[in-house]
Amino acid sequence: MAPQLVLYAAAIIGARDFPCAGPQAFPLLRSTKIMPHGPHADTISSDDAPAVSVVVPVFNAMPYLRELLDSLAAQDLEASAFEVFLVDDGSTDGGSEYMDDFATRHPNVTVHHQENHGWPGQPRNLGIASTTGRYVFFADADDVLAPQALRELVAFADIHGSDVVIPSMAGTHGRVVPPWLYIKTDVDVALPKAFKTLAPQKLYRRSLLVDNDILFPLEKVRLEDGIFNAQAYLLAKRISVLGGETLYFLRNRDDGQNISSGGFDPAGYTGSLASICDAVVAASLAPDVTADVLAGLYRRKCLKIYTPGRFERYSEKRRQAWLEAHGAFIERFIPESVENRLAEPYKSRSALVRRKDAEALLDLGRNEEDPRVTAAFWGGRPLEDGSLELFFEASVVGRFEMPSLVCELRHRDGNGLMAVPVKRDQRIQTVYSKAGLFRGILTAQALNDLRAGTHDFFLATYIDRKYITSRVRRPESSGLPITDSRMHFYGTGQGNFSLSVAN
Repeated sequence: MAPQLVLYAAAIIGARDFPCAGPQAFPLLRSTKIMPHGPHADTISSDDAPAVSVVVPVFNAMPYLRELLDSLAAQDLEASAFEVFLVDDGSTDGGSEYMDDFATRHPNVTVHHQENHGWPGQPRNLGIASTTGRYVFFADADDVLAPQALRELVAFADIHGSDVVIPSMAGTHGRVVPPWLYIKTDVDVALPKAFKTLAPQKLYRRSLLVDNDILFPLEKVRLEDGIFNAQAYLLAKRISVLGGETLYFLRNRDDGQNISSGGFDPAGYTGSLASICDAVVAASLAPDVTADVLAGLYRRKCLKIYTPGRFERYSEKRRQAWLEAHGAFIERFIPESVENRLAEPYKSRSALVRRKDAEALLDLGRNEEDPRVTAAFWGGRPLEDGSLELFFEASVVGRFEMPSLVCELRHRDGNGLMAVPVKRDQRIQTVYSKAGLFRGILTAQALNDLRAGTHDFFLATYIDRKYITSRVRRPESSGLPITDSRMHFYGTGQGNFSLSVAN
C-alpha cells in the first residue's frame, strides 16, 4: 500500500487525518436497498461485481435530477455491469420520492437517505465506502451523461491501465467549459495539464482510492474537489483524457444553485488552494513539473480575481482581503522563477499582487480593456501531401468577440514574413466566444520556400483598424511537430515557439 497522502484545507487544519470512510462514519436514516458489500469489497475477487459504480450526491436537484437519471438508464453498458449509488442528502423538493420510485424500476440503483450534511464530500465518501465497482465515477445530480459514456470510459481504462480517466466534457444551458483539454485523446496526461481540471466528474480506479485512503474533506470547504483530485493525480500511475465526442455535459442551473456559483471567503478559498500546493510540493516531482503545476494553479485560481471588471466591483475591504490572502500564498509558493513562467497579462498582475498594490491593479484592469491576443502552440502533424497541419490555442482580452486570425512566420533577421490563414476549429466554435482552437496549413510549397535561418511564430489580427499581434508560446505539455534534417521546431529560452531552417 502506498503511503497515505493527507491534505488539510484551511477550515480543517489540525493534528488529525481525514476521518475513516467506513460505514460507521455514515449513519443512515433509511435505505431503499442495502448493499451487502463493505468499503474494500473491490479488493475481493467477485464475478458479479460491477465494472463501475456511479456515485451521485443529491440535494434539491429537481427537476434536473430526472435528466441525470434518464441518462443513466439510457447507458448502453449492460445494467449488470454498473451500479448507481444515490445519496439523498435530506432533499425537500420531492426528489427523495422520485429516487425511490426510480430505484424500484432499476435493480442496479441504490438510494441512501440521510439528514442534510450540507456539502457533497461526505455523500461521495459514503459512495466510495458502499459500492463495489472496479471503477468509481462521480456525477452531479444536475448533469447528463452521453449514452456511451460509461462503456467507453471503462473500456479505455481497461485497455490502457489508466487510474484516472478524464472524459470529454461540454457545458449546457450557458455553462462555460474550456474546450481544448478535451479535443483529443491523451493516454498519458502530464500533471500540469491534468491539474487544469479539478472537477470530480471523472473515472477513478477504485484500488487507487481505497489503497491510498483518498477521500473528500468532510467539512464545508472550497476546492474540496481539488483537494481530492490532487491526491489522486499525484498517486496515479497513469492519468488519461478520453477526448473527441462529448461524454459528459455540465449544466448551468436556471435557479443558480450550482455549488460553484456561490460567493467564497478569500482566506478560506486561498487556504484550500495552499493545501493542494502543499501536496504538490511534498510529492517531490521534477522541479519544472512542480513549477508548471504551481504556476497554473496560481494563474487560474488566484489571478482570475483581478480580471477586468471583477476586481473593481469589490469593496475596498474585500479587495484588501484578497490581496492579503494572495500575498501570503505568493510568499509560500510563487518565487519569481515561477512567476516568470506566466504569460501576460498574468505576469504583470502577479507583480502587482506581490506588492499588494490595489490601485495599480485597478489601472491595469482598465488598460486590459484594450484589445489583446494571447496564443500558444497546441499541436501539429505532417499530412500525406507534404504539408504541415498546425493548431494554436488563442484567446482575446477586451470587449469584442474572437476576430479572424493569421499566423505569421517572421524571419529573425527582419527581412522576411510568411502569413498563413488560421481558421477556428468548428467543433468548439459555440462553446466559448473569447477563446478557441485554431488550425492552419503550411503547404509543402510554403515549407520549401522558407529561407534558411530562424523563424518566429506570431498570431495577428486587426481590431477596430488596429494591428494586434502576439508571440506564440511554446507548448506546456504537448509535443512539438516532427522535424527533419532541414527543419527543427523548438521552444526558445523565453518560452516562445520558433522554427529553425537549415540551408
